[in-house]
Amino acid sequence: MTKLDYSNHLKKKDFDIEKEYKKIFASSFKLIKDGRTREEFINNKIDIFDDSKDKSLQEIFTKFKEKKIDEFDVIFQNKDLENILTLNQDEIINILEKNKNKSSLKKLKYVFDYDKFQSEITKFFTDNFDFRTCFYCNKDFITNFNEKKEVSTFQLDHFYDKGTYPYLALSFYNLIPSCPTCNSSKIKGTKNTFEHDSKVGKFKIEKCLKPNDEKFDFHQKVKFKLFLDDSCKNLHIKSKDDIDITLKENYSDMYDKYIEIFKLNERYKAHKDIVFDMIQKAELYPESRLKELENLTGIPFQQIKKDIFNLIDESEDLSKQPFSKLIVDMSKELGII
Repeated sequence: MTKLDYSNHLKKKDFDIEKEYKKIFASSFKLIKDGRTREEFINNKIDIFDDSKDKSLQEIFTKFKEKKIDEFDVIFQNKDLENILTLNQDEIINILEKNKNKSSLKKLKYVFDYDKFQSEITKFFTDNFDFRTCFYCNKDFITNFNEKKEVSTFQLDHFYDKGTYPYLALSFYNLIPSCPTCNSSKIKGTKNTFEHDSKVGKFKIEKCLKPNDEKFDFHQKVKFKLFLDDSCKNLHIKSKDDIDITLKENYSDMYDKYIEIFKLNERYKAHKDIVFDMIQKAELYPESRLKELENLTGIPFQQIKKDIFNLIDESEDLSKQPFSKLIVDMSKELGII
């Protein structure tokens, strides 16, 4: 729902994101994990080394490519490991398109093993970024504050599911900081954001754009719209039950599937009180009343309006505050701005 621009969230502005992210995967580790037998690795073509020494991800990647395991040489023909770790959106889509009919990709999970690196990846995001709200829903904070320090509560969601697309499991730009609700099995879970998914339904456009995609323009194309109950005469609204709010896309169907996957319309119905409060304030503080307050206090008109209605500057990063998109859209809908 809100665009993810990493430069707006860096704790150190001169931090080289891609260079530092790749360092996570430089160390070596044992191929055979607890709970996995050597036979399981042999059956899955992992027994490809002549020794039992610890191996780095680069060594494993290179060996898979040399041995042409799971068509590694075809899938990653012109890519090395560092490329895969920092693929941009166009490169990701290109790989997805080329390999969507391959059935043997499940063995790649033994190379791009997210579980092996999860704690280090999470620490990388926590140490270097200051995220505020969920980029999927803009409802929940993903950073909490207590007396001693701020604590990150986000989860890293694989926008393109790592089970379906294992070669993207470690790709930095496939990891989206989100709230636990959006990342849960009840909302997004393992739903397919690239191709048709019967669990979601059929859509004119099946490919979803990621919040960190340069082309992601959800805020510009999709707006919250206010609908009134038939019983509301002369726009007299008595309670939040008299109103409804729905996301409507202008002139395209680009985000229909995105809205459905994250159940945004259903979830925002629980927050109609925010809009009802804005409506009540609009009735109590018409422009004439705001000008009276300006004359009485000497505070500029626009500042008074901003303080009363909790207005948000649309040019600001909307991900910094929860419900910022709802407030911006409803402010326009109600004629407040």
